[in-house]
Amino acid sequence: MAENMTEKPLAGRLTLIDSASVQLTPSPPAEIERFAALRVHNGVGLRPVDKLSEADLRECWQARHQRSFWLDLTAPPPATLQSVANTFSFHPLTVEDALSPEHRPKIDEHEEYLFMVFQSVAGISDETVLPTAGVGHCRTNRLAAYLGVGFLVTVHDRGFAPVEEVADIVDARDTTMDRQPDLVLHAIVDRMIDQVFPVLADVEDRIQEIEARIFTESDEDVLPTVLKTKRELMTLRRLMGLQREMLLRLSRREDLPFIEPKTAIYFRDVYDHAVRLEENCAILIELATNVAEAHLAVASRRINEVMKFLTMFSTIWMPLTFIVGVYGMNFDYLPEIKIWWFYPFLWVVMGSVVIVMIRFFRRKKWL
Repeated sequence: MAENMTEKPLAGRLTLIDSASVQLTPSPPAEIERFAALRVHNGVGLRPVDKLSEADLRECWQARHQRSFWLDLTAPPPATLQSVANTFSFHPLTVEDALSPEHRPKIDEHEEYLFMVFQSVAGISDETVLPTAGVGHCRTNRLAAYLGVGFLVTVHDRGFAPVEEVADIVDARDTTMDRQPDLVLHAIVDRMIDQVFPVLADVEDRIQEIEARIFTESDEDVLPTVLKTKRELMTLRRLMGLQREMLLRLSRREDLPFIEPKTAIYFRDVYDHAVRLEENCAILIELATNVAEAHLAVASRRINEVMKFLTMFSTIWMPLTFIVGVYGMNFDYLPEIKIWWFYPFLWVVMGSVVIVMIRFFRRKKWL
C-alpha cells in the first residue's frame, strides 16, 4: 500500500478503495464487498488498492494526522467490527452499542475520539401510520459513528440512503474530506434528520383522513390505529429530544475537541431542524389525541342515540303492557268484557296512547 502512494498522483484527490472485509480471517471477495468501504484523502490522491487488509487499516490509522480517512461499515458481523475496534483501539463497549438495534441516541467522549449513536425513522408502513419494528414502535435507521482527528468510522444497516448519498458526494467533490471528517458526519446526520419531515407530513395526512372518516363511517379499527400512532409519535419525539441535546453539544463544541468551529455552525442548522421535528411531533401527538377523543365522542353519541330509541320504544310499550296485563288476569268477574264493543274500543285506546306519546316526544324534540 505504501508503494502505491509514491506513484504518480491521480486526477482525483479522493479515491474509493475497494470495499473489503476487515475480519482477521480471509474472506471470499464476494463477502468482502458487503462489509467495508474505505475512502482516503491525502491531498494528492491515492491509487485504489485491490485488497484491504488489517495492515492497511493499521497504516491508515497511524497516518491519520497526515491524511484523513472514512471507513464505512455496512451491517458488519460482530467479529468484523471487533477486529476494526482492536485495530483502532476503540473501547469494547462501543462495539456492543454500535451493534445494538435498540440503543438510544447518545454521545460518549473518549481520549482520541467521540462515539455517537444517531437514529431516524426509516419510512412509512402500509399497515400502520408508522412502522412497527425497532425502537419502541418506530422502525428506525441507526448510525453509529467514531469521530476523531483525521478519521471517521460509520456503522449502519443495509440500504442506508443518507450514507449512500454522502458517499456519492464525497467521491464527486475531492475537497469534502480534506482533513475534515466532521463535515462528512454532518452531511450524513443532516440527511438523517431531514428524511423525517416527509414521514411526519404523511402521518399528518393520514391522521386528518382518519379524522374525516370517523364522522361518516363506523370503523372499529380507528381507535387502535390512532392510539398506536400516538405511541409511535411519542417514541419519535423522545428520539428527537435526545438527538436535539446531542446536536446542541456538537453545535456549541462543548468539551468536544474533534469538531471544527466552522463545522459547528452546520451542526447548529441540523439542531434547528431537530427542534422543528420535535415541535411537529408534539403537534401531531395533540392532533392524534383530539382525533381519539372525537372518535370516543362520536361513538358515545351513537350509543346514546340507540339507547334513546330503545328507551322511547320501551316507554311506549309500558301503558300498552299495563292495559293488556289488566285484562289478561284470570278473574271470573270483569263486567266490561261482556260488552260487545269493548274489544275494538280497547284497540282504539291503545292506538291513541301510542299516537299521543309519539307527538309528546316530538314536541319535546326527543324524537
